[in-house]
Amino acid sequence: MNTELIVATVSGAVALVSAAYSSQANRRNSLLASDLERQEAEYHRALERQDAMSRFRDPLLWAAFDFQSRLFNIAHGGFLRIYFTDPHDRQYAIRSTLHVLAEYLGWVEILRRRIYFLDLGNQQANRQVVALLTHIGTVLNSDSYPDRHFHLLRSNQRAIGELVMRDGEESCMGYAEFSARMKSDPEFSAWFARLSDSIAELAVIPGRHPRLVDLQVALMDLIDFLDPEQERFPQKRRFRTTIDGQLY
Repeated sequence: MNTELIVATVSGAVALVSAAYSSQANRRNSLLASDLERQEAEYHRALERQDAMSRFRDPLLWAAFDFQSRLFNIAHGGFLRIYFTDPHDRQYAIRSTLHVLAEYLGWVEILRRRIYFLDLGNQQANRQVVALLTHIGTVLNSDSYPDRHFHLLRSNQRAIGELVMRDGEESCMGYAEFSARMKSDPEFSAWFARLSDSIAELAVIPGRHPRLVDLQVALMDLIDFLDPEQERFPQKRRFRTTIDGQLY
C-alpha cells in the first residue's frame, strides 16, 4: 500500500472519528441546553404558583372566614333576631349576609378558572383543597336537609360567583358596590331573591338549622387547611358549632 493511500485512509478515519465526536458533543450540549430550559421553566412555574397562591389563597381564606363567621353568628349568636328589630339594621343584615356568601362563591369561581395554578406543593394537597371546596358546594346544593334555607343549586352557585367577579380583574365586588347593584339592578338582585327570603325566614324561625351548622363546620375545615399554622386566624377564633348549640 503506497504512502498516499495510507495517509488518505488515516485522514478519513480521523475525520469520521472527529465527526462522530462532534455529533455526540453537539447532542450532549443540546440535551444540556434542553435540561437547563426545562429547569428554568419549572422554576418560573414555581414562582407563578407561589404568586398565584399569594394572590388567591388569602382572599379565599378571608372570604371563607367572613362567611363562616356570619353563619356562626346566625346559628349560635342570634344575629338575625337582634338585627331584625330595626328596619335599617334588617336591610344591613340581609345584604351583608348575601355579600359574604356571594364573595366566597366569587373567589371559588376565580379559582375554578385558574385551577391549574392551585398547586400547594403536591397532588394530595390539590385533591384535598378541591375536596373541601366540593363539600361546601354539596352542602349548599343538597336537598336532603329538612328545610330550604340557604339551599343553592350548583349552577346558581357558579352564576352568583360570576356576577360578583369584576370584569377583567381577579377580584370580587366589595360590600358598597354589591349594595348599590342590589338597589339599582333588578336582574342582579333577582338572583338573590330566594336567599333574601330565606334569611328573613331564619330570623323568626327557631332552631339551629342543620345546613347552616354543616356549612359553618365545612368552611372551618377549609380555613384549617388553608391556614394550618394559624398565621391569619388564631385558634381562639376557630369555633365550630353543632346542631345542639355546643361549641368545639
